[in-house]
Amino acid sequence: MRTYEEIRATYRPETIEYLLIAESPPPEGRETSSRQFYRADYARPDDRLYAYTMRAVFDEANALDSKALEASKEQWLQRFKAGEFYMIEALETSLQHKVTKNERQALLVEHQNEFIERVRALATPSTKLILIKSNVFVVLAEPLRAAGFSVLNKELLDYPGRFNTRDYREKLGAMLRNSA
Repeated sequence: MRTYEEIRATYRPETIEYLLIAESPPPEGRETSSRQFYRADYARPDDRLYAYTMRAVFDEANALDSKALEASKEQWLQRFKAGEFYMIEALETSLQHKVTKNERQALLVEHQNEFIERVRALATPSTKLILIKSNVFVVLAEPLRAAGFSVLNKELLDYPGRFNTRDYREKLGAMLRNSA
């Protein structure tokens, strides 16, 4: 069975125009997790990060309900790649829900330098970065800007949890429109 990182790599565009950065990857081997952005072989209608990212990036995805969007996940991920979008996580290990906000922020600070090097290996001077989740924005926005990266966020973009999916879709969509 391929790792999540191996699966993600199949969707990496040759040139990345937009690099979306979430907090941490899904747990390895735990398909019960709804956080499976790049797992086209594992459809979950409650994968809100995938569904609402596609709806923000592609207007026509808004006409589909979550089940239909998941059923055609491979095609949407290929369009995401063709549009030169790519998503990574600031941390390389999955975090369980019980990890506190302070602990998450401490981990982001601890791994900040190696994360910036990973971004440097992926990004070109014209790559636009979008930080997803308050912890990622609060801890990493300024260090990334100081390292010379173009961070589109002027404010935090919360993870599309149960109660802020519309806000996520609208803010992400506005960032993309304003950057064109």
